[in-house]
Amino acid sequence: MTGARATVLLAAWGGLLMTACAPRYAIKGEVSGAEQDGRQAIVDYAKTLLNVSDLRGIDRNFKNDCSGFVNGVYAVKGRKIAYTKVRKDRSLSESLYLTLEDKNLVFKDRMPGIADAVFFRNTYETAFSGITHVGLVEKVGGDGTVTILHYASGRVARIVMNLRHPGERSDGEGKVINDYVRKDGGGMPRRDYLAGNLFHSYGDLYAYTRPH
Repeated sequence: MTGARATVLLAAWGGLLMTACAPRYAIKGEVSGAEQDGRQAIVDYAKTLLNVSDLRGIDRNFKNDCSGFVNGVYAVKGRKIAYTKVRKDRSLSESLYLTLEDKNLVFKDRMPGIADAVFFRNTYETAFSGITHVGLVEKVGGDGTVTILHYASGRVARIVMNLRHPGERSDGEGKVINDYVRKDGGGMPRRDYLAGNLFHSYGDLYAYTRPH
């Protein structure tokens, strides 16, 4: 085997090995210090709203629902969300998803960054099947567990989700890694209603918005 041929084969094998060993979810690429500070400021403010029920009394940009929480947090921190894909009789969460999708800012194949949007599907009974809920990423754990801030059941709350184990409520040590984001008609939780099972996608909301 000639040296040139050996080099080509080694490069090919190396590429195959890298593909085979690649993790299911890649880490978000490096961001600038200014962007990271801006994302952190959004998350820090969102955390101050935990357990708050009446968001409308805080600022006119808020509404007492999941998308109203996301809109308000970003607006108060100086970043207005411009919706460009609003569909009649559909959730505002879906409109936000479609707006970000139109800008190629929706993804599933890598871990999110803090302050990214998290979209869920079919979290309640509707006449259509689609995006019904949205939250904001607070942090990402080393085990793949994503902590999310959202507005649900009449208040701002924190939930967790792990897409490596979407159908598991807890890990081997009993730590909760997927919260329920829906209950059945009788108010009972079901495994297929865990966050990991009803996850739809992430959206880079920070990249879409601009200071105002």
